[in-house]
Amino acid sequence: MTTVEMHEATAPEGRVARRRAQVRQRILDVAEKLIAERGVDGVTVDEIADAADIARRSFYHHFESKHEILIPIARARTRALTRRIDGSIAAIDDPAEIVASAMRHGLRQITADPLCRWFILYSGLPQERLYEGMGESGVRDTIRAVEAGRFRIDNVGVARLLLSGAFVAVLSARVAGRLDDGDLDDAVEHLLRLCGLHTAEAHDIAHRPLPPLLADPGDDEPRRERRDGISPRNEERPRRSPEERRRL
Repeated sequence: MTTVEMHEATAPEGRVARRRAQVRQRILDVAEKLIAERGVDGVTVDEIADAADIARRSFYHHFESKHEILIPIARARTRALTRRIDGSIAAIDDPAEIVASAMRHGLRQITADPLCRWFILYSGLPQERLYEGMGESGVRDTIRAVEAGRFRIDNVGVARLLLSGAFVAVLSARVAGRLDDGDLDDAVEHLLRLCGLHTAEAHDIAHRPLPPLLADPGDDEPRRERRDGISPRNEERPRRSPEERRRL
């Protein structure tokens, strides 16, 4: 047992949990930065560990593989996108138009993100798990539309499976280059019809001008900048020696 491991074994549980959470978040931060610069296949576990200033084995304390690290990163990105979409459609009153606008923005933005594109194509996760990370707000908005009487759905559980399957299928086809923006809007139109809207109304709602996306209200980084103008996330960390990293 190393000195650090002996210290953690005797340290208060809360302190150990905080330390592990901090290391995990540091790994996620540097991995996202490296992957954004070089692509998923252009980054190795050793490079992530070195950039996070930890030993290679410490990486495997938190993640089983490089690909596993993409799941929380992709989910964080799509949740940030959800916050942006929610802010952009806040002025819309019609629950059906809220669903349509959110889906149209989501289909465009998720498939424009290189990391999310990789996640869709190569993560190997089943459809339901993909939708958990990328379509959570769609379930929420659809239920609200049902409760408001805008959607006519008798079996919400079955409808959720149909809608999630269609959403993931359209995402995959878009990533593969088989659909353009017009096709995405047509897909949303058909989903609205599946939810009970008449053809003409579904077409109108799915092809209206989209409200512009706003900045992420959850990103408070500019407000946390230090007086010298350096963001805490970007501040240079003192580099440890190889011997120190091996003990982490």
